[in-house]
Amino acid sequence: MASAKKKSDDEVEPTADPEDRLQLALARGEGDPDADLDDEDDDDDALEDVPATAEGKASALRLIDLLVEKKALALHVEKPSTALIEAVARALEWPGPVNRRANKLSDAIVDSDDVDELFVDDDTLGEILKRW
Repeated sequence: MASAKKKSDDEVEPTADPEDRLQLALARGEGDPDADLDDEDDDDDALEDVPATAEGKASALRLIDLLVEKKALALHVEKPSTALIEAVARALEWPGPVNRRANKLSDAIVDSDDVDELFVDDDTLGEILKRW
């Protein structure tokens, strides 16, 4: 009499149907597209608690001044507040990819009470960040 070998939960017969493979992977918790995003969000939150360096604040002030001078940024105030400078510095110092840094930078700028209008998009800010 031949003995039957029971497959463990990890041993599953391969299936040719990609949809079945996807369902199987998701059931195991593999390839969860939101799992990686949750980890990235946690990293973002942790970095937001880190204050900007003095060099980062100086760089942020230069960038804000340049954007105002080139009429890419309109402020309600004569000089940017320390809160705006800090937020821009954190975006500049954030170690992520340029496109995400550009998004963080635009969010930091437009969320400030100092700002009337930002006249450049994230792609343009990304190009500026590549050279900054």
